[in-house]
Amino acid sequence: MKAKSLTIKNGRTNTARRRNPAGALRPEVIDLVPSLLKLRSILVPIDFSAPSRKALRYAVPFAEQFGAKLTLLAVVEPFATPDFGAFPLAPQEDRVLKAVKDRLDLLCKQEALNPRLLEKALVRSGKPYFEIASAAASLKSDLIIIATHGYTGLKHTVLGSTAERVVRHAPCPVLVVREHEHEFVT
Repeated sequence: MKAKSLTIKNGRTNTARRRNPAGALRPEVIDLVPSLLKLRSILVPIDFSAPSRKALRYAVPFAEQFGAKLTLLAVVEPFATPDFGAFPLAPQEDRVLKAVKDRLDLLCKQEALNPRLLEKALVRSGKPYFEIASAAASLKSDLIIIATHGYTGLKHTVLGSTAERVVRHAPCPVLVVREHEHEFVT
C-alpha cells in the first residue's frame, strides 16, 4: 500500500497511510485529524444526569486531542409561578441559578476535570434547546457534545428530546452521546 502525501496549511507535508491491511485507521492518519479539523471550543450541556456526565467524559478526550477548550452549560427551565406583585420572585430565581452554578463547579471537581481544558461553566435560564443553540452561537463553539436519555414512545412524546431539537437548531456540528454508548479508553 502506498503512502499518501498531504500538505497542511502551515506548509508541512505529512505522510500517512489510510488503512492497514486489517482495515483499521493507522496512527499516522489519526495524528493528522487535529491538524485538519480546527476545534477550538466545545460546548457540553449538563443536566447532572448520568448520560450528561457521560457526554462530559466523551468531551474530555476530544478537547485533549484537538487542543480545544470546554464550556459547560447548565440550563434551568423557569417554572411558572403566579405574580404576586408585592412579592417578586426574582431573588428566588437568582438563588436557584447560583445553586446550579455551585453544583456545576462541584461536578468539575468530582469528574477531576483538568482546569486547563475548562474555559468556563455557565448557567442560563430558559428553554434548554434554545439556550444551548444560542450559547453555541454566541460563544462561536465548533462542536456541541450532548447526551440523549433515549426515551421512546409516550415518554419521548411527553418529554420531547432536547438533543433532537439542538441538532435541528445548532449553528455547529453536534455529537450526540447515547446512554448505552461504549466509553472511550484513554
